Amino acid sequence: MQQKKKNIMVVSFQSLTAKSGAGMARVGYLLSAELNKYGILNKFIVHSKGKYNTPFHSEPVSFFSRYYLFALNRFNKFLKIKQHKLRFIQELLFDWFCAFRIDNSLTHLVATQPHLKRTFRKAKRKGIEVIYIPGTQEDNYMYDIVSEEKRKMNVTEEDAYTYPARIKHYNDSIQYVDKVICTSLNIYNSFVNSSYHGEVIKVIGYLKPEFSPVAINKQPGKIFKVAYVAHTVMLKGLQYLMEAWHDIMKEEASDGMMLYIGGTIDKPVKEYIDAKFDKIKNVQYTGHIADVPSFLKDKDLFVVPSLVDGYPVTAFEAAHYAIPVIITENCGAFELLDRNNSGCWIIPIRDAAAIKKQILLAVADKAGTILKGEYAKHNIESYSTDDFITELSSTLINL
Repeated sequence: MQQKKKNIMVVSFQSLTAKSGAGMARVGYLLSAELNKYGILNKFIVHSKGKYNTPFHSEPVSFFSRYYLFALNRFNKFLKIKQHKLRFIQELLFDWFCAFRIDNSLTHLVATQPHLKRTFRKAKRKGIEVIYIPGTQEDNYMYDIVSEEKRKMNVTEEDAYTYPARIKHYNDSIQYVDKVICTSLNIYNSFVNSSYHGEVIKVIGYLKPEFSPVAINKQPGKIFKVAYVAHTVMLKGLQYLMEAWHDIMKEEASDGMMLYIGGTIDKPVKEYIDAKFDKIKNVQYTGHIADVPSFLKDKDLFVVPSLVDGYPVTAFEAAHYAIPVIITENCGAFELLDRNNSGCWIIPIRDAAAIKKQILLAVADKAGTILKGEYAKHNIESYSTDDFITELSSTLINL
């Protein structure tokens, strides 16, 4: 009996822009473009898209999606629904409409987000193989880490990672997934060690941001400038950086150092930091960073203390500006920065002492720190996202 030709539909919860997509939609976009070359792409389904054409077949999940997304965001100005609950409503709506896209012509469904119980279940009933490409570690793994951290910080407020309805929907959805393709060792290990019973495949690769070329010529300054940038939630680990900085400020050389905290901070984390580190010195909170390059260009060291982070783009941005990175072992980005001559220092999660030690070592050897930043820049500039997408598509073609 002749095998049916592959007909793959790629699905992303995020929206599509004219040239790519936000978040994991960029993976979906690039993968769809590659699969289209082989004539095996059915279509690329996203939550919404503008009035433009892509070089392959792409559609919003529904004609109504851009309207209900607009309405939800508009009404929420008055309803004040928590952001994680609003996102979950959007995920449920996306799943509802996406299920109608499943038909007998498909052989494979590739999704970049897992909260698709109706869609996955319908695909399985029709004999369509379901493949999930996660951008973060396994959801139950993140639930456990955040729950532990909330207990340590005495935080009772609900969030996206511990919202019972969302974690249940994830567990109800993942049972229909045949294969998970993991693009970092951290993500791979979290699924291998989880209760997921399907096949876990490893295809290591990174979505490098599209940087404009920039020449860097760093020289040691009078003030050693340490930077951190994120929309800070508990998983970003800012609390451990602040603990490390608190201890560093007791050192004799501390007057020659400055910590810059960029980005917004969620209320529970802000309250914890304000209560515990309100008198800490040599710290500047800059709030939202509209121009990341301007923020980074004069910094000497970048810290990514995340407890869990798939691919922190800020680590790649720092490397682009030849800034070496202190990064935890639970961040997928370290695998790129640590290639060849390493451009980063890798530390355990939840380890303020390790953060302190590496910052002080970087300050003590400023010339070596500048050199490490050059290695970081080389490692990111010499990496090809195209090669990763080619390998990822080849994996799907050969399944």
